[in-house]
Amino acid sequence: MNFDFIPAWANVIAQFEGFNSPGTRPARNNNPGDLKYLGQAGAVGADSGGFAIFPDPITGFQALYRQLQKYVTDFPTFTILEIMAHYLGQVTPTVNAQGDAFTYAAAVASGLGVDISTTLGQLASGAPTIVQTPPAPMVTDTGLVDTSTMDTAQLAPLAQFSTTELIAGVAVLAAIAYFAWSR
Repeated sequence: MNFDFIPAWANVIAQFEGFNSPGTRPARNNNPGDLKYLGQAGAVGADSGGFAIFPDPITGFQALYRQLQKYVTDFPTFTILEIMAHYLGQVTPTVNAQGDAFTYAAAVASGLGVDISTTLGQLASGAPTIVQTPPAPMVTDTGLVDTSTMDTAQLAPLAQFSTTELIAGVAVLAAIAYFAWSR
């Protein structure tokens, strides 16, 4: 089994959980995955919310890597969407007080360069996966717009976003469209 993708996955989770923002719970607790305390190796205890506290970021990342490797081993048939729902404590992907599994999965898939339907087993096999995001048409109140004839000056407002943010946005829209269409 190939776990080479685990650090990239952990980095996306750390970013999503707010680890890189000073003062957030993950930053204060040296807990990039915002993991609940379950007696993890290296943890020095739990905060008042039950989240693990680690002595330093390296130990926190090591705990997150171990958790993600366990997921790959235990749930190889889970898709990125399913495993991120599980990560949030959801039985099925949803949006609730625990979080938004769809947005989380889209961020992870984008960070790994795959589709949210990619399974952990596919990632661990090292098999190349292709992002299958259909092109998103521009929609107005009059219907669909042919983007091939659009004035490129209309794209100027998008310049404020990074490529990663644009890809994540498209991935979220694709996930929403996919689930709306598949119902």
